[in-house]
Amino acid sequence: MASPVLAPASSSRSVNPAIRSGNQIFIHNSPVSPGCFSIVSPMPTARKSKSSKPRDRVTLAYLGAMALVVILCILTIWKLNALNNTPTWWTQLDNNPNITNQHGIELENRITTALTRLRAPDKSNWTAAINQDQLNSWLTHRLKDSITSFSKPSTSSNPSLSQLDQVRIAINPKGLTVGTRITHAQGSTILWAIITPGTNDQGHFTIDIHKLVAGTTRIPTRLASTYLNPDQLGSASIDLGDGRIVRIKAIRPGNQRLEFALQTKLKDNN
Repeated sequence: MASPVLAPASSSRSVNPAIRSGNQIFIHNSPVSPGCFSIVSPMPTARKSKSSKPRDRVTLAYLGAMALVVILCILTIWKLNALNNTPTWWTQLDNNPNITNQHGIELENRITTALTRLRAPDKSNWTAAINQDQLNSWLTHRLKDSITSFSKPSTSSNPSLSQLDQVRIAINPKGLTVGTRITHAQGSTILWAIITPGTNDQGHFTIDIHKLVAGTTRIPTRLASTYLNPDQLGSASIDLGDGRIVRIKAIRPGNQRLEFALQTKLKDNN
């Protein structure tokens, strides 16, 4: 350590601080005891923090993450709100005077009569059609009772059936728009899809799904396609119980009507 420089006590000349970098020593004439000298340790020089910029980056990153969370919350709320929106095609079927319980019963009777009719071998191929109002009448007034009557007791009490509020279908040449209103704790949501029904060469039903929506929110169609493969949809034939079956050979959507190509044959014939 450098030795302090001492000035004579009798000197009237003031001693200015000696400023030097490193281990510097300040020497001045003590105001408390004139003629004496005191040694003052140097004050540390303030330096600019090198970590200020990293801290700024962390702060900006945090604020950005918070902003992203807020935006995602807003989008989620908006999407959930859209789940309760009613699609236009659904409201167009509201208050239709042709959708009645009586029309649903009549459709059941007509289908039963057409299926069980005795047909000559040369007239085994035949066609039928169901119009949109007839089908919606049956879906509105007869669907739940039909499911309950043909289901096992444990199945008929399934909570999912009680959540099924309404089922509607709109038919056009491009396909079927099928939807159902599901009730839940937050209210209700209309789940709907645009599909094309048909049959394949193996005698199974097929369904091509083109659009899947909850309210007005699109859902990836692959979520439903897994459950709509031909093996799970089952055979496109009806066993009449008298040694005959009716095979559904084709399904064609038309202008507010669904057309079927059918064949009645003996059960042991391929």
